[in-house]
Amino acid sequence: MFKLQGTVDINKSLMNYRSLLTRVDRRLESIQRRYSGHIVCHRGCDCGCRNLSVFPIEALSLVKAIQDLPGETGAKIRQRAAAASFWDCPLLEDRACSMYAFRPVICRTHGFPLLTHYKGQPSIGYCRKNFKDMSSIPEDARIDLDNINRTLRAMNASFVSELAHVLNLPGRLSIAGAILTEAYFLR
Repeated sequence: MFKLQGTVDINKSLMNYRSLLTRVDRRLESIQRRYSGHIVCHRGCDCGCRNLSVFPIEALSLVKAIQDLPGETGAKIRQRAAAASFWDCPLLEDRACSMYAFRPVICRTHGFPLLTHYKGQPSIGYCRKNFKDMSSIPEDARIDLDNINRTLRAMNASFVSELAHVLNLPGRLSIAGAILTEAYFLR
């Protein structure tokens, strides 16, 4: 059982978060299958691995996954986190994510066509290496990032609220900052 400073069981929050990751992965896999000839993003492509921030619940998921690694591997990641600038991702090793299965939502969705709304107007952002030969992005290739973020924010708000009496967690953290929060999350 994973407890925060021996007081709060946080496994339930992690289960909900990981359920969201599963749903996001299914959506991404569907798009990847349908449009495989138009998507060049792949494991080892690190073009989006800069200037990223995550919610505390995502930080917890990373911390838990790193704690479950063999000692040397986890220690190596922690050392890179301690030395990293905000711009660098300490999870990168030889241009690939060393925690690929546990990467946050922002890392999973990067490069795919993300539909967002700003002042009521839809906007689609994606890696320009993808969908090069298409004049527009088909609707079934778009990911509703606003919806995913609403769900993630709600999960995070519940998680932070649950722990408010124990911790004062920041709104967002860099990936390195997330890893360095491990001191809060004791076994």
